[in-house]
Amino acid sequence: METTTKSVTPVSIGLRYGVLAALTAVIIDFLIRIADFGFMTFGIVSFLGGVVVTIVWIVIAHKAFKDANNRLMTFSQGLIITMVMMLIISVVTSLFNYVYVQFIDPDFVNRLKTGMTEFMERNNVPDDKIAESTARFDEMKLSLPKTLVNGITRGLGVGLVLGAIVSAFTKRSAPEFE
Repeated sequence: METTTKSVTPVSIGLRYGVLAALTAVIIDFLIRIADFGFMTFGIVSFLGGVVVTIVWIVIAHKAFKDANNRLMTFSQGLIITMVMMLIISVVTSLFNYVYVQFIDPDFVNRLKTGMTEFMERNNVPDDKIAESTARFDEMKLSLPKTLVNGITRGLGVGLVLGAIVSAFTKRSAPEFE
């Protein structure tokens, strides 16, 4: 009787854990948004929450890959897993952001913009710098294709950095003299 074993590839692990990470990121992002934090608190909590969730899921995915491959994973395999995950996370979170800003809470961007303006005015920032900084919020109301392109570009850039750092710590190559 012949048995076959399923091959676990970096792409298959990246797909599986990318979906799980994306769903987790959307839930956490939604909870942060409905908490209605002020401008500064929202930015800090959102950034830290996103980074922590992403790193945790990358480490879990790398562990799953190593468990299926005799505890071995090269740096490049870890980076591939991370980049596949980040592609999925970027697409899903960009779609969520678009739907949230366009349909669920259309006033969300204006509240952030107002909070930032008030914060900058209290700190005596010149009006031209305020206008320049708040103009970035208009990017959040882009069309769906532009939202996706921006999200994927940023996500893959962050993924490359996080993937390189995490993979450097989680990789485990086969011993040279075995």
